[in-house]
Amino acid sequence: MSTPHEMTRTRTLARGVEEWSCTRCTRRLLFRRPPEFQKIVLERGDEWAAHVGSTGGLQVGTVETLPAGLGGPAGPGGLPAQERSWLASHGIDWEPDDAD
Repeated sequence: MSTPHEMTRTRTLARGVEEWSCTRCTRRLLFRRPPEFQKIVLERGDEWAAHVGSTGGLQVGTVETLPAGLGGPAGPGGLPAQERSWLASHGIDWEPDDAD
C-alpha cells in the first residue's frame, strides 16, 4: 500500500472557495464546503494515490495491516476481546464463520 499524498490549502478565494494542492505530485483542485459542495480538479496529478488533507491539524501516518487473528490479542473470529464484548453488548454474535 502506498503512502497517502497530503493536500494542503494554498489559498481561499472569493465566496468560500478554497484552492488545495498536493505536496508530492501536481494535483490541484478547487473546493467549496457544504451545503454548496463543489470540487473542481485543476491538475490531476497522481490519480492512483490516496489524497488526504485537513485544516484541523491532520497528521498523515502509515498503518500496518495483518490478517485477522495475527499480531494481536484476538480470539474467536480474529477479534480482540474488547471488540467482541462491544459487539455482544449490542446484541451481535460474532463467530469465526462470520469473519469471511
